[in-house]
Amino acid sequence: MSPPARRSPGLGRLLAAVLGAPLAALLVSLALPAVVPASSDVRYLVACIVVIPLMAAAPCAVLLARSTARAWSGIALASAASLVVLWRAFT
Repeated sequence: MSPPARRSPGLGRLLAAVLGAPLAALLVSLALPAVVPASSDVRYLVACIVVIPLMAAAPCAVLLARSTARAWSGIALASAASLVVLWRAFT
Protein backbone atom coordinates (compact mmCIF):
# COMPACT_ATOMS: atom_id res chain seq x y z
CA MET A 1 0.00 0.00 0.00
CA SER A 2 1.22 3.42 -0.81
CA PRO A 3 1.10 6.16 1.83
CA PRO A 4 -1.74 8.65 1.53
CA ALA A 5 -0.96 11.67 -0.57
CA ARG A 6 -0.29 14.86 1.37
CA ARG A 7 -2.54 17.69 0.43
CA SER A 8 -1.25 21.20 0.17
CA PRO A 9 -3.10 23.77 2.27
CA GLY A 10 -4.42 25.63 -0.76
CA LEU A 11 -4.70 29.33 -1.38
CA GLY A 12 -7.92 29.77 0.60
CA ARG A 13 -6.53 28.31 3.81
CA LEU A 14 -3.27 30.20 3.39
CA LEU A 15 -5.19 33.47 3.03
CA ALA A 16 -7.25 32.54 6.07
CA ALA A 17 -4.08 31.86 8.05
CA VAL A 18 -2.32 35.04 6.95
CA LEU A 19 -5.21 37.51 6.93
CA GLY A 20 -8.16 36.16 8.87
CA ALA A 21 -6.60 34.36 11.82
CA PRO A 22 -4.54 37.30 13.15
CA LEU A 23 -7.59 39.56 12.88
CA ALA A 24 -9.73 37.05 14.78
CA ALA A 25 -7.01 36.64 17.42
CA LEU A 26 -6.84 40.41 17.85
CA LEU A 27 -10.62 40.65 18.24
CA VAL A 28 -10.59 37.85 20.83
CA SER A 29 -7.86 39.57 22.81
CA LEU A 30 -9.77 42.87 22.68
CA ALA A 31 -12.95 41.18 23.93
CA LEU A 32 -11.17 39.23 26.65
CA PRO A 33 -11.12 42.03 29.28
CA ALA A 34 -14.92 42.17 29.16
CA VAL A 35 -15.28 38.58 30.38
CA VAL A 36 -12.38 38.19 32.84
CA PRO A 37 -13.71 38.53 36.42
CA ALA A 38 -10.95 40.68 37.93
CA SER A 39 -9.99 44.32 38.43
CA SER A 40 -9.51 46.43 35.33
CA ASP A 41 -5.72 46.46 35.61
CA VAL A 42 -5.56 42.67 35.80
CA ARG A 43 -8.00 42.29 32.90
CA TYR A 44 -5.90 44.41 30.57
CA LEU A 45 -2.71 42.72 31.68
CA VAL A 46 -4.23 39.32 30.89
CA ALA A 47 -5.34 40.56 27.48
CA CYS A 48 -1.86 41.89 26.71
CA ILE A 49 -0.23 38.63 27.75
CA VAL A 50 -2.70 36.43 25.86
CA VAL A 51 -2.50 38.30 22.54
CA ILE A 52 0.96 36.96 21.63
CA PRO A 53 0.15 33.24 21.98
CA LEU A 54 -3.18 33.81 20.23
CA MET A 55 -1.47 35.47 17.29
CA ALA A 56 0.83 32.45 17.00
CA ALA A 57 -1.76 29.72 17.59
CA ALA A 58 -4.59 31.06 15.41
CA PRO A 59 -2.84 30.62 12.03
CA CYS A 60 -1.65 27.16 13.09
CA ALA A 61 -5.20 26.16 13.99
CA VAL A 62 -6.51 27.50 10.69
CA LEU A 63 -3.96 25.50 8.73
CA LEU A 64 -5.08 22.35 10.56
CA ALA A 65 -8.67 22.80 9.39
CA ARG A 66 -9.96 20.13 7.03
CA SER A 67 -11.18 22.53 4.39
CA THR A 68 -11.14 26.17 3.42
CA ALA A 69 -14.79 26.55 4.39
CA ARG A 70 -14.13 25.21 7.88
CA ALA A 71 -11.14 27.50 8.28
CA TRP A 72 -13.10 30.60 7.32
CA SER A 73 -16.15 29.53 9.34
CA GLY A 74 -13.98 29.14 12.45
CA ILE A 75 -12.56 32.61 11.89
CA ALA A 76 -16.05 34.01 11.35
CA LEU A 77 -17.38 32.32 14.49
CA ALA A 78 -14.56 33.61 16.69
CA SER A 79 -14.84 37.10 15.20
CA ALA A 80 -18.62 37.23 15.56
CA ALA A 81 -18.51 36.07 19.18
CA SER A 82 -15.84 38.66 19.96
CA LEU A 83 -17.79 41.41 18.27
CA VAL A 84 -20.93 40.50 20.24
CA VAL A 85 -18.95 40.66 23.50
CA LEU A 86 -17.42 44.00 22.49
CA TRP A 87 -20.83 45.35 21.46
CA ARG A 88 -22.37 44.39 24.81
CA ALA A 89 -19.40 45.81 26.72
CA PHE A 90 -19.54 49.24 25.07
CA THR A 91 -23.30 49.77 24.85
